[in-house]
Parts: sequence; structure tokens; C-alpha cells
Amino acid sequence: MSGGDGAHEPGLVAEAEPSKRADVRDRPASLAASSLATSRMRVLAHIHTFNDADIIDGTIAALRAQTRPVDGILVVDNASTDGTLAQPLVRHATVLQHPENRGTSGTVYTGMRFALDHGYDWIWVFDADSAPEPDALAKLLTLYDSFPEQLQKQTAFLACIHYNVQDWVEQHAGVFTARGMKRVSPPPEERLYPCHVVIWSGCLYRVAALHEIGLPNPDYVLDWGEGEYGYRVMKAGYRGFVYRDAVMRHNTRGHTSVTVVRKKVGPARLPFIELAPIRCYYSCRNPLYFALYDAAGQRFRLFLSAARRVFPLALNFGVRPNSHGIHIRACLRGLWHGLTGNITARY
Repeated sequence: MSGGDGAHEPGLVAEAEPSKRADVRDRPASLAASSLATSRMRVLAHIHTFNDADIIDGTIAALRAQTRPVDGILVVDNASTDGTLAQPLVRHATVLQHPENRGTSGTVYTGMRFALDHGYDWIWVFDADSAPEPDALAKLLTLYDSFPEQLQKQTAFLACIHYNVQDWVEQHAGVFTARGMKRVSPPPEERLYPCHVVIWSGCLYRVAALHEIGLPNPDYVLDWGEGEYGYRVMKAGYRGFVYRDAVMRHNTRGHTSVTVVRKKVGPARLPFIELAPIRCYYSCRNPLYFALYDAAGQRFRLFLSAARRVFPLALNFGVRPNSHGIHIRACLRGLWHGLTGNITARY
């Protein structure tokens, strides 16, 4: 993609024209509380997909049900083979299809590039297994409209609070500290809190800020791309917030990509993590690479923080070599590439 002429980046197939700008006069009365300037802002809803035929229509339906309508829906597909793009509601979206699986970071890169090229003011990012509540976008934009002008200029993103549908427990964001990264634990009455790292899904990014921050690094592919990008947001002097009144349901399939099983080891039954080999590779590589090569400061602290996550993950499979050989090899390769700085390798 280049300029604003609708041209597309090599390796992408466009399957629909971008949505036309919606007329503010046609929008519902719920926008009356927002300023005219905010209501005129163009919001692109982005969904990234890979073999999501069973859930994509639900995500699109949730976006089309917003009380403050989005101005366009973009589906960036990672070469799905299950008929994802043939689902009925996909006709309401612009589709860009990668010729191969570029992971979440690759699709978010493509989506943000599209938003920049086509003059959107915001891009609202979603996994295919996420569904915002109908008033989520209205609440995020009304919140932004309530900010003082200086804070508006400093804001890079506003994020929904998300709940996994399995347990309906709030999943909170993270912040970088002198001791590495830690998860925020806000009191119930704190409805808005600042953060540095939040999952891509449900996050509303201000496109004007992207011009200075830049686009995500597509080489992160899966896992920790949000962390690397959140770090760059912070270093560029911008701020991000989670708004707990704007709600998103996550993992709408009914299960997460990470599962915990209990196995008998001697007299005890111990918990073990089960994770796809591709996720093992990137979950081991990316945090180490970030700490050692992308972080501008506190590298030792960030490395220790990363090591506390990735080495136990590798050990989790290492103690079960008979049934998890492919997982062990993925973890070891990821650890090696993270330590040696090979971010361009792929699983």
C-alpha cells in the first residue's frame, strides 16, 4: 500500500473496496453527548483471521451492532483454508489476504498501514474470537472527548477491558517498571487506569500517533508483539489507558489457546501447560529478543522478567520428552534465536 490511492502492498489480495465515510447526520442520537469533532472521526475496525470460519461472523456482527457505528470493517486474513472468507457477513468488510500466515503482528502491521493510507482517525483491533459490547466504541470515544486537549494529544490508545468467556474474570493490562513488567491490579472503583502493554484485541489506536510511533514489527509474528509496541508507545512519550466500562468478550470459541492439564507424577498430580508448538517457539523467542535487543534500557531487569517466563515454559515440556518432542524442539529453537538475536526466523 502507498499514499492514499488505494494501492495495496505486494503480497496482499484486496477483495472489496474500502467502506465509504459515514455521514455524521445519519448516526444515532447516542452521539449527542460527543463533540461534533469526535463524532466526525473515522474509525476502522480491524479483524485478523486464520482459519476462523466458525467465529468470524459473530465478530463482524458485534462490530455492526455498535451504537456508534464504525466507518469501515477490515478483515486481514492469514491465508485461511477453512472458508473463513466465504462466511456470509464477510461481505460487509474490506478483505486483505496475505499469501502466507504472517501471525498477529503481521496482520496488525497491514491493518495499521491500511488505516494510515486511507485517512482513518482510529483503528480498533480485534482477534476473530472477540466481541465488544454494543456500547463499547461509544464509551471509548466519549471518554476521549472528555480528556483535556493536552491529554488527547498524548493518547496513543484506549483499550476495552476484556473477559474470557470461560470464567468472566477481568483480564488486566501491564506496565513497565524498574523491575521489569508487571500486571496492573486496580481496585474495583478505578474505572480508568494507565498501562503500557495490553492485548491487541479491543484496543483503539489513534492513527495520528502512529505517524510518530511507527508500525508494529511484523517479525514478532505471534506473542509479545503488543509488548514491543507498547514499549515504543511509552518511549515516544505517548500514553495508553484501559477503560473498564468498555467491555469486550474474548475467546468466544469457549477455550483459550493455552490449557492446563494435570498429570500424575509419582504420588502427586501436577499442573502442566499445553500449547501449540508454533506458540512455544514465539513465546520463548520474542520476550528474550525484546529484552536483549529492542529494549533501550533496564535490559537486565527485563531479561530476568522474560527468563522467569520462558525457561519454565521450556521445562514444562522438557520433563515430558516422550509425548512432547516437537514442543521441546520448538522451545529450544526459540530460546536460541531469542538469545542470539534472530528475529527474522520463522517457525
